Formats: sequence, structure tokens, C-alpha cells
Amino acid sequence: MANEKLAVTVWNYKGGVGKTTISLILSQTASRQGLKVLAIDLDEQKNLSEALKLSRHNFPSIEIRTNLMPEYAHEDFDFYVIDTHPSKDDTVRSAMQFADIVLIPVLPDYLSIVNLRSVFDYVKSCGIGEGQIAIVKNAVMDFKLSCEIENVLDEQRYVSAARLPRSNILARNIASGCNWDKSMRPNQREPFINLYARVWKAYIRMLSGDFHDIWRD
Repeated sequence: MANEKLAVTVWNYKGGVGKTTISLILSQTASRQGLKVLAIDLDEQKNLSEALKLSRHNFPSIEIRTNLMPEYAHEDFDFYVIDTHPSKDDTVRSAMQFADIVLIPVLPDYLSIVNLRSVFDYVKSCGIGEGQIAIVKNAVMDFKLSCEIENVLDEQRYVSAARLPRSNILARNIASGCNWDKSMRPNQREPFINLYARVWKAYIRMLSGDFHDIWRD
């Protein structure tokens, strides 16, 4: 995998859905796999930059930048993660056009999914094929509403890259500058590791010319 360059943009037009958390998990996981990572923080709040700076001593192979230039694609990085702000401006469009894969985090509430089709349409208008886009069901809980939302997403045939549980341990680790999975049991860590693995698997299928269903298990 390290011989390929993979760029992942994490975006949703709705804020507070977990874009930064997912960007951090992908960045740190790639670094632990021995990849050289460029984390690009395009959100005005710079939460990804600050969180990664807190943990920098554990992840020296992650470089952080707060802008995006086309020439970055030719630099010596294996994995690019682009965290965005909830907008449809030229900066976000550039992040889409730079990406191989776009992840769209959604929360288990109706406000998070009501405009999801327009979100997909915007990403596709930036030149990304629908097969290269996947939602991430984030902060999922085993409550009735959460299950209802997941059923709606499945019925509407949105491709899902992952189903991530709500985790207080994860939030504490990020805030304290620890590895995102410190003190997690294997079963707690597994959904997040699976997201990273599925992103790479999808990309390898793309490289082989298989765009039909890159997210299949």
C-alpha cells in the first residue's frame, strides 16, 4: 500500500458530524502503519491541526498543513487526509478534486440525513464518481431512533464505509493528545480500524479498474 498515494477528503455540508474525528483517526492509523501522512486542515476552527499537534510526539510521520495546493500531490507522502468545513466554496471544491475517495459522516438523527442526496450531488459535480463516495455512520447508538435512521439510509441505498459507535474514550484520548485508541478493548477499536482498512481496499479496487462496487465486503 505504501507504494500508492491515496487522498481522502472528509466532508459534509452539515457541521458537527465528526469530520475532524474521522480525519484524525485515519491520519494516526496510517502513520502507525508506517505511511508518511499529510493532514490538511481546511476548517477555519483548525481543530484537526490542534489535536494532531497535541499527539505529534507519537506520530512524527504526520505533517500538518492548513492550505491545499495541487503540487502537494507530487510530494513524498503516501496518505493524504483533508478535513473540510461545512461549505460549498472553492476551497471545498478543490478538496474534492484532489481526492480519490470522499467520506461523508452522518449522525443518527434526521437533520443529519435530510439533505444527503444534495450532498452527494455536490460531490459528484466536483468530478467524483458516485462509487468513490461513501457515508460513515458516526456515533451510532443502539437506540430506536438510531436504528430507524440506519434503516432509512439502507433503504435509500447509501453505500456505507463504516458504522462507528459513540465513544467517550475516543473523545478523551483526542482531547488529551493520546493515541485515539488508548485503553480501548479490541472490540471497541475494531470498527475504526475497519474503516481505515475498507478505505484502502476500495482504493486498491479503483487502481485495478474496478469501479463497479469498490465498497463491497
